[in-house]
Formats: sequence, structure tokens, C-alpha cells
Amino acid sequence: MTAPSKSDWRLFLCLVILGLIGTWVPLFDLDEGAFLEATRELLADGHWAATTLDGEPRYDKPILSYWLQASSLTLFGWLSPVIPIEMIGRLPSVIAGALWATVLGRFSAEVTKKPSLGVFVTLALATTLGTSIISRAATADAVLNLWLALLFTDIARYIRKPSSSLRLKVFLWLGLGILTKGPVAIIIPACAFGLWVLLSNQWALFWNAIKSWGAWALLVALLTPWLIGVYDAQGHVFFERFILRHNVERFYGNLHGHGGHPLYYLLVTPLVLLPYCGLVIAILIRIREYWACPVNRFALVWVAVVLLLVSSSGTQLPHYVLYSTAPLFVLYARVLPTITSRLWALPGLFVPISALGFGLFHDLLPEPSHLRDQEQLIALIQLMTEWRIPLTAAILSLLLLSLTALMIPKWHLSQRLITLGGVQLVCIAIIILPLVSEARQQPLKEAALIAKEAKADVVSQGVRMPSFSFYRGAITKERVPIEGQWVLISVTLFHELEAINTAFEIKASGPGWRLIAPREPSKT
Repeated sequence: MTAPSKSDWRLFLCLVILGLIGTWVPLFDLDEGAFLEATRELLADGHWAATTLDGEPRYDKPILSYWLQASSLTLFGWLSPVIPIEMIGRLPSVIAGALWATVLGRFSAEVTKKPSLGVFVTLALATTLGTSIISRAATADAVLNLWLALLFTDIARYIRKPSSSLRLKVFLWLGLGILTKGPVAIIIPACAFGLWVLLSNQWALFWNAIKSWGAWALLVALLTPWLIGVYDAQGHVFFERFILRHNVERFYGNLHGHGGHPLYYLLVTPLVLLPYCGLVIAILIRIREYWACPVNRFALVWVAVVLLLVSSSGTQLPHYVLYSTAPLFVLYARVLPTITSRLWALPGLFVPISALGFGLFHDLLPEPSHLRDQEQLIALIQLMTEWRIPLTAAILSLLLLSLTALMIPKWHLSQRLITLGGVQLVCIAIIILPLVSEARQQPLKEAALIAKEAKADVVSQGVRMPSFSFYRGAITKERVPIEGQWVLISVTLFHELEAINTAFEIKASGPGWRLIAPREPSKT
């Protein structure tokens, strides 16, 4: 593998700039708010091995993502009067997403001997629906997918030409992946490589890969300081909660209500991979041909392992399918030169048509059963109504651009796909995410700033939205309020308070919640 060229660095910097588009919108709860509030508390507390959320121990994830966010807030937080704090908090994910795309692009160019295919893979990953969203989210997922991309590419290189340096790199990425999201970072590559060895009868390569004491020592050296630190801070409870609840229970049970069906990913995968999902069918058509190549076989095995694991998991979320993107996008580079029909690009119309359809026909949607969801939908529709003309004009323009990309006669399929991916990215980052965030999260951010300015002591009841604590710069515990405290309360409990004529005043309100304060006695 050669060192990154100037063109690689230029492409990477362009992807970082592209990735920052749309990252200025308010944080989404629960995940983004939880990550950045835990990071804020880490910085305030000064204990860099363990995290808390609203003052309570947080066991959800290992530490690396918090370190990266803390570094970003420390280095660039002073710019927050000029640059939105959300951009600074999301910067590690943006950089990880750009590296993720660049790594796969370089490897695709390496195995196909065609730099143009490497550029296609890089731009395709950056503009795919699932990856473009997760690379703008202040969570651990973009960082984890970077390590998985490096694991896939370096294991594939090891299959082609084993070396001790590649073996060390693989164990380095394993350690960083574990520090980012735990066992999943080792389960997927280990299962994929082990199954590939079994199917390929390459046991000598397998034993050579795992027998290095130096590689194991590197892995231990990476993990031990954090393991000692988190045990010192939270004891064995962290390992019990993290391993048993957030990994074992996540696989065998329905955690946080994110259950699904064994066929869940059959429906979700095409959506997550828009507008490039048609290429998956082209790969399946040629699966026997690709199986003959050891690297392609490893890619196919990795994809199969991911789909099998996530489909059999009791907890199912759309972004889990992204764990298969490293091998899948390398296979895209293999299959792209063999297909030419513009029909493979038709899925690129889905997002702009759906956005236009929602704007025009939202009255036909069934009413959500939950009061919070009803208020969120009402707020979104009201916002879209206020901006109906410019929104409709923008979406129609994007749809027209998509149709033009499909109809231009002399364009290659890669040009059509990347153009449609770019249109989709604009639709998501400039229109959809800002609209949803404005309707759902902006009122909460404003409420937090109101409480911060008033220096109010706030508790919560029946609602957990940690971005409120992040914007307020203070912990918001969930408990019964004492005299003088403000309450961030769920709309259901708020209606119960109204029914008993409790003396309070509404300081702010939003979908599913109200911020209330004790009513001051009138002066006579």
C-alpha cells in the first residue's frame, strides 16, 4: 500500500467540507444529546476513563468517542460564538466519515487498478443515504465504521500478501474499535475471517495471523489503561451493565423498543443504501464469478456475516446495516464497469419524490397514536406550511436535476449515480434534517437557553432529552421537584398537573414536553 497522495488528501479535505453541511442544526435526542452531554460532564468532572449522563453512570459505550468529542470541544469550543457548537461536537464524526470513504476509495483503486473507480467509491459512500446521515451524527457509529473499513481492507491485503506489519495494523484497528463500541468491533471481522478460512481451507494463513505475540501485546496495551481507569471509577458494575445489558441483551432482547423481524433488513437495506442499492442486485447476479477471487469471497462472506448477525439480533436499527459497507462498496467498484443501463440509477429518485410527496400529501397520513408524535408531526407540518413555496420550488428543482441526470444520453452510469447521490445529499442535509431538527429540537434548545439565562435549577419528569442539559450546561436529574425548581415535564404528566390546578407557568413548550416554573405569588 502506497502512502496517501496529494489527490487523496485533497479529496479527503473536500469530503470534510462536504460533511460539515447540515451539521449546524440542533442536536437530536436521545443519542446525540446523550453523547455530547456525557462528554460535557467528562470535561467538567475531569475523570477521563468513565462517563456519566445527568450525573448518573453511563454504561452504553466505551470511551474513545467521548475522548474525540472532548478533544474537539476543547480545541475548538472557544470558536462557538462564531461556529455553532453542534458543528464542533459533530466534527469527529465528520472527519471519521471522510476517512471512512477515503480508505475504501483507495483500496478500491488498489484492487481494480483504476483510480477513477476509487474516486467513485469515495464519493458514493459520502453520498449514500445511511452513511451521509451517520457521518453527521455526534455518536460512535461513524468512528466505528472507520475502524471496520480499515479492518476489512487490511485483512484483505493480508489475504493477498501476508506481512507482520499488516497483522499489527489489524490488531491496532481491533483495539480502537473495541474502545469505540465494544465487542461488535471484533465479532464481525473475526467471524468473517474465520468463515472465509473455513470455506477457503486456509488454516495456515489463519494460524499465522493469530500467533503474533507482538500483535496481542499491542491490543492489550491499547485496552488496559482504559479498563483499569473505568474499573477504578465504576467497578465491576460497568462491565456487567455494558457487556450483559448493552451487548448480550441487545442481541437476545429488544432494547429500548428497537425490535424488528428477521426480514427487517430485507426492507431497510435498500433504503439505507440509496441511491446505490441497485448495484447490490448486480453483485448478486455475478456472485458465482466473484466467489472465485479470495478477496471478493472475503467481501461476500463479511456482508453475509453482518446481515446474519443483525437480522438475528433482538434489537434492530437501520444503521446496523452500515457494518457491511466496507466490503459492499469495494464490490461496487468490481461490478460498476460491467453494467451501463441507466435503470440501475432509478432508486436515486426515491428521496426527492418522497420529500415532495410528504409536502403535498401529508394530510393523508394516519394520525400517530402517541401524543408526543402527534405534536412533532403538527410542528413539522406547520413549519412546512410556512415555507411551502420555497420548499416546493427547491424540491422540484432537485427532482428536475435528478431526472436530467438520468436522461443525459452520453453520461456513464457512475456519473448518473454520483449526481443523484449529490442531489439526495442536498435534500437530506439542506432540507430534511434542518426541517425535522427545527420542528423537534429547536424549541428544546431555546428552552435550555431560557433556563440557563435565568440560572434556574431544573429537574425532569417523564422525559429524557439530554441535549437540554448540554445546552444549559448543567445536569438535569429526573426526580420530583422541590420548592422553587423548574421542571422539564412530559406532556402527559403536564396535562395531569393542569387537571389539578397546580400553580405554575409555562416557560417554554415543544413536541412532547413543557418547561414549567412555580408561579410567583401576585403582589398586592
